[in-house]
Amino acid sequence: MTKISITGPKSQLETTIDTLHNLGLLHIEDYEGELETGEPGDEAEELSELLVDIRSVISKLPEKEEKREEVKASVEEVQGEFEDIRNDVDRLKSGIEGSKREIKEFEEEKDFYRSLKGSGLDIQEVRETESLDVAVADFKVDEFKEEVNTDRYDIFRGSKASAVVFEKNVSAEVNSALQESGRNIYSIPGDLREGVPSEALSSIDSDIGDAEAEKEKFENELKVLADEWAGKLRFVEGFLTERIEKAEAPLNFATTERAFIAEGWVPSDMYDVVEEEVAESAEGKVHIQKEEGEEAPVKHDNPGAVQSFESLTDLMAVPKYNEVDPSAIIFLTFPLFFGFMIGDFGYGLTTFLVFYAGYRMFEGAREIFKSLMWASVATMAFGLAFGDAFGFVIFGSHSILAEQFGLDIFAQIPLLFHRAEHLTQVFTVSALIGLVHVNAGYLVGAYNEYSRHGAKEAFLEKGSWLLLEAGIALWYFIGMMAGLPVVLISIIALYLGEGVEGIVEIPSLLSNVLSYFRIFGVSVAAVALAAVVNGIAGTAFATGGLLGIALGTAILVIGHVFNTFIKIMEGFLQGIRLHYVEMFGKFYEGGGKKYAPFGAQEP
Repeated sequence: MTKISITGPKSQLETTIDTLHNLGLLHIEDYEGELETGEPGDEAEELSELLVDIRSVISKLPEKEEKREEVKASVEEVQGEFEDIRNDVDRLKSGIEGSKREIKEFEEEKDFYRSLKGSGLDIQEVRETESLDVAVADFKVDEFKEEVNTDRYDIFRGSKASAVVFEKNVSAEVNSALQESGRNIYSIPGDLREGVPSEALSSIDSDIGDAEAEKEKFENELKVLADEWAGKLRFVEGFLTERIEKAEAPLNFATTERAFIAEGWVPSDMYDVVEEEVAESAEGKVHIQKEEGEEAPVKHDNPGAVQSFESLTDLMAVPKYNEVDPSAIIFLTFPLFFGFMIGDFGYGLTTFLVFYAGYRMFEGAREIFKSLMWASVATMAFGLAFGDAFGFVIFGSHSILAEQFGLDIFAQIPLLFHRAEHLTQVFTVSALIGLVHVNAGYLVGAYNEYSRHGAKEAFLEKGSWLLLEAGIALWYFIGMMAGLPVVLISIIALYLGEGVEGIVEIPSLLSNVLSYFRIFGVSVAAVALAAVVNGIAGTAFATGGLLGIALGTAILVIGHVFNTFIKIMEGFLQGIRLHYVEMFGKFYEGGGKKYAPFGAQEP
């Protein structure tokens, strides 16, 4: 990145802004000097208000399955019709919401009459009398009769509740008895329907049908309106966004009565292009020059497969301009950690489906879900290596496919090892992963220090840790006389490089490596959880009969779906934590600012 300043007369300000916006290369820096900053264009406020209104209307329009294409339209055309469009949209949305409320109220009323179906009671007729009243509740008739202190009532039993018709002068006794014996006392609707419950239900169904027809009419009108105007509104939205961005650009420039100064960053290999285009558009009246600058914005530069993992890097912090972008490291190791911890072909498939669904549903998080799909592929690969699918052994001497279905070919396929039977290997692999990963962090840190300060600082600050580990290894495998001098030299180097803080942090080296045993824990837990589900389901299957088969199948489906989400949570959180905390702490500072060029379209 190269920092530049652009200086010119105010008469060329609009032309220069247009050119820079069209190029989409300049990351503008806010001016913080003694000069005054510019003011937004005269139209900025009016356009901003129109843009907010247009976005509000767009948000209320229904989406097609295929996103509507933008249709060219002028701002004047949209402004001329906009008030009518907004009023129509608000009217139709209000009608749809009103119909939904009516349908909900009718459904609640329907629940009331459905509970009394079969009772043969016309509640409205009872309520119209001067001497009688009615209460509806789900209660035990025998208990009610024991509690009530009068016989001036009659009970009409329905399918889910019963109605008590009683004389108004004994309402206190009846309601008290219902409170004691009733499980649920129903509220009687204010507007009662004529006829017995079955007749009332028919009337309600008719009203629901009318409300749904009204709702559908409003929705169809809104779809027609959307088909006519949504594309045009989106086009004008994009146009206004660009106009406002240009109109507000001077807020970041320094200005005097006659001149302006803009500062920012461009990719070094595009400096000549920017200089030539701006000079040509301003007829040589605008001057561009390179400036000294720190904290350049960062533009990730990774091959295609790594790009989706940039989102996981930025989730923690954007890298600084002069440090290694760890996205490639996450690409290489995060899927392996996730895959090793889950290590089951079946769960690899289900997690892949979950991540693919997330990719399709959440546009703003697509890159994260794409990176997680790589993790699912690694899970399937490790599942085949371990011979596991939903907790069942599918390969090797214990293959369920060979035992249950006679498919002996699967028993001949070799396994890397089965985790439930080889815990020592899982434990050892977890420890080795920790050693390699942590030391890779020190090596990357050494490269960062070498790039910034040279070989001496790289050795003192990062190489000293590697030397300390080498000394400890020599001490353990050969003896104290071989290891102690190396350990002492490394401690001195560490003190010279990082001071007392480095000495204090020596115990953290062990805790960092031990933290990788969470890979062991999650891996073993993954096997155990699958086995628990299969064991419970197996018990249900063993009872035989259709009920046993249905119950066992339900347990398998629900259990493994539940396990899928547990494994996603554990695999992601533990896997990414080992990167963010244990490894990145050895080399990664972050805190950079992302390259956001003026006029560039969001990816």
